[in-house]
Amino acid sequence: MKRILAGLAASAALGIAAQAWAAPLRPHQAVYDLSLSGQTEDILAVEGRIALTLNAKACGEYDLDYRFAARFHKDGETTVTDQRTRSVEADNGRAYRFETTTFVDGLDQGTVRGTASNAQDATTVSLQEPVIRDFSLPASHFPLDHTAMLIERARKGQRFVEARLFDGDPEAEKLMTTTSIILPAATGASGDKGRDFAGLASWTVDESYFNSDSDEDGLPIFRARYRLYENGVSDEMTLDFGDYALKGSLTSLTYLSAPDCR
Repeated sequence: MKRILAGLAASAALGIAAQAWAAPLRPHQAVYDLSLSGQTEDILAVEGRIALTLNAKACGEYDLDYRFAARFHKDGETTVTDQRTRSVEADNGRAYRFETTTFVDGLDQGTVRGTASNAQDATTVSLQEPVIRDFSLPASHFPLDHTAMLIERARKGQRFVEARLFDGDPEAEKLMTTTSIILPAATGASGDKGRDFAGLASWTVDESYFNSDSDEDGLPIFRARYRLYENGVSDEMTLDFGDYALKGSLTSLTYLSAPDCR
């Protein structure tokens, strides 16, 4: 899921190579229902949803259409947030195109749009919106590349992964990194609502996100815990934003066809 997913830190283990991911992701459509994980002082309830479509329309790249919408209920006030992201990512970790638009209570809060590429030990970013500017970062993973990398590392039995991420953030100079703890979960089984995880390995991923705004005591700016299946589908998520946390469960899953790239 990737505003919820991240990348790898050390360039020696970065995996920016001219070959497709060792763990290809299965194209699918998924819907997750979100709710507040425990009442907070300011937020009484949340009704939300994540809907995503991961497509492989052409060999060597994936299209992701991702939407996060939630209604936050406070004392005497309701706020509706709607964020929509469309991106295209090469399956060798080298290229990324992205566009994210955010609405609050129906009002357009702006769009972030641009491209990024990986070469040698740097990630080069070119933004077209909200302003035109170019900049470079230490080599970073893109969202889907990070997911594929986590699956590969989990298959190898690795339990601790540090990561650098670029996911289209216009303030990327804050250098987002992640720390992931990976624990085995039970083998998947066939389920309802179009889900079929029979025989699939899965892992519980507990991932903390950091940048230059992180708490001086070492607390992350965001934390996500989710079950990750070896085909790239996620479930059983908790999204911790610090002041509040949301829990999410997979309510609908449809697998999509992919081109024959053999």
